[in-house]
Amino acid sequence: MYNKSPFANWVPKSVKLLLILLILFPVMTVAGAYTSVATDISGALAIYPEYISYAYYSGAVGMGMAILIMMRIKMRFRSKEIITTCAIVLAVLSYICGTTDNPWVLVSCSLLIGFFKMFPMIEVMVIVMFMVTPTGDRGKFYSVFYPISIGFGQFSGYIFSSLVYNGSWEKPYLLMSAMMLFIAFISLVFQHNQRFSFKMPLYQIDWLSIILLTTSYMFLNYSLIFMKQQAWFASPYVKNALIISVILFICLFYRQKFLKREMIDFSCFRKKNVIHGAILIVCMGIYLGSSGIYSQYTLGILGYTNYINADVNLWMIPGVVVAGLMAFLGFKNKWSIKYYIAFGFICLFINTLCLYLLIQPQMNIRYLEYAMIFKGTGMGCLYIGVWFYVVLGLPPQKMLGMMGALIPIRSSVSIALGGAAIGWAAYLGQWQSLNDIAAYLDSGDVLHTGVTYQNLSQHALMASSKIVLGALCWMIVPILIFVATHSYGDFNFRRVILMRKMVRGNSIKGYKIS
Repeated sequence: MYNKSPFANWVPKSVKLLLILLILFPVMTVAGAYTSVATDISGALAIYPEYISYAYYSGAVGMGMAILIMMRIKMRFRSKEIITTCAIVLAVLSYICGTTDNPWVLVSCSLLIGFFKMFPMIEVMVIVMFMVTPTGDRGKFYSVFYPISIGFGQFSGYIFSSLVYNGSWEKPYLLMSAMMLFIAFISLVFQHNQRFSFKMPLYQIDWLSIILLTTSYMFLNYSLIFMKQQAWFASPYVKNALIISVILFICLFYRQKFLKREMIDFSCFRKKNVIHGAILIVCMGIYLGSSGIYSQYTLGILGYTNYINADVNLWMIPGVVVAGLMAFLGFKNKWSIKYYIAFGFICLFINTLCLYLLIQPQMNIRYLEYAMIFKGTGMGCLYIGVWFYVVLGLPPQKMLGMMGALIPIRSSVSIALGGAAIGWAAYLGQWQSLNDIAAYLDSGDVLHTGVTYQNLSQHALMASSKIVLGALCWMIVPILIFVATHSYGDFNFRRVILMRKMVRGNSIKGYKIS
């Protein structure tokens, strides 16, 4: 009989809990690229920062592809085999990332790391879910899991930036490689050899569909991330990547129609909650894409290091904790999710507004700590609320296919799209600001006052950042209207009828509102 815990019966319960934490946190953290030290890695390898961003987003694509075959892998192999094998593979890939000087090797390894990390993470997450909510309530689980995931991501980013600041860029990769080997050792010693259920064959997996979806997302990410670096649509590589991405996705769509066992059921993407949630994910990605402006300002204008940036980002942790507590109370007391999602966007708006008001040539970065609290709260609310609404009412098999397709959109495509749009707007604003400043200068001003192009470009960068952030602040208005006009499954026909009576001038005396 299969034991609910993946550990042997002789392991004490307190030790089992410790082992779960020792496996879960490092597996959630391991990646092929770490954004908290992205500029350090790109500087050490003498490559464009876009390669690091591409590698980071590739990990999200790999995670989505793993979800598509997650249940078949779980039913084919023992839990010990999954965790041990994947941990060893992750250790090798992390070591390769820490010793290579080729950016494409970094991108490839990041894609594979995202793919292989999902299997051991799911093995542990299932246990954590039933510890948090034995009834399998997804809402309560999300209110605990996402704050832990986002919060520990910020904490690990701080640790990695400290290692790089006090050592070299290879240290995070070598540390994670050693930790993955330690997890493999834990799995070999403490896990039992029982199976989850009967063996399920792997030949039924449609690997061609996975390859088509992976390459489609990779080409799409390439075009969005490298747009600014390659002069937007003037680059044939950007245009060709977009065209190839669309063609591959169309091929995937038509292939699913003729399969006996569909990998992705595209009919679920016609559901109202999935369409609405996808739009909200894109809006969230645009706000999160403004982090590029934040990095340019703190690193380029103020001259702070990644280590200081990561220290300030730690203030996102109280925010995500607040978001988790609100979600837990909301799901427990059956509060409307509409106001929770609206509150998340309002928090991201406040974060953007704080950055807009604080941008100036000289500023103490500690003033941005309060803005990070709002950013953490907004991220937590939207990750929990939007994702809960997207998967609402979907059966498990359809849900896994939909999640495999939407996770890359949520964690990579939407943010890359937002970053590309904001980068394009900031680029135009910077040139316009340079033209405006140049109108008041002549050769005598430059020679006698010592005004340099660097100072001019810095002022132009701040001016364009103000323009873009101001536009993002106004974007909250259509988003809140979009959220307010959606029912989120709680449409009240009685209120519509009473409102119609009020408009017509009829009396509603004696009627109940709810």
